[in-house]
Amino acid sequence: MTPRDREGFLVSPSDWKPEIADVIAEDLGIALSTQHWVIIDLLRRYYALYGLSPPSRVLMTLLKREHDPDFSSIALMQLFGGRARRQLAQIAGLPKPSDCD
Repeated sequence: MTPRDREGFLVSPSDWKPEIADVIAEDLGIALSTQHWVIIDLLRRYYALYGLSPPSRVLMTLLKREHDPDFSSIALMQLFGGRARRQLAQIAGLPKPSDCD
């Protein structure tokens, strides 16, 4: 397994691949579905463009625009747990979002 820091984020985000996402998700008790992968891919594309994880409001705007106009923060939590952005970043192989504790 690719090394992770004490909080569960990849030490080297460039080591990420889908198989690693599956392992991290399983460690978090999440079974990845097609909907999870759409969101993971969206987050990774944003990170590739801007070099950071989108803040909550930006993420929700992107999800509504590019995924489902009725998507909500509750739906995100249902998919990724109560610490959705943090766990989504872990699974997507991104650094910890600066506004997550």
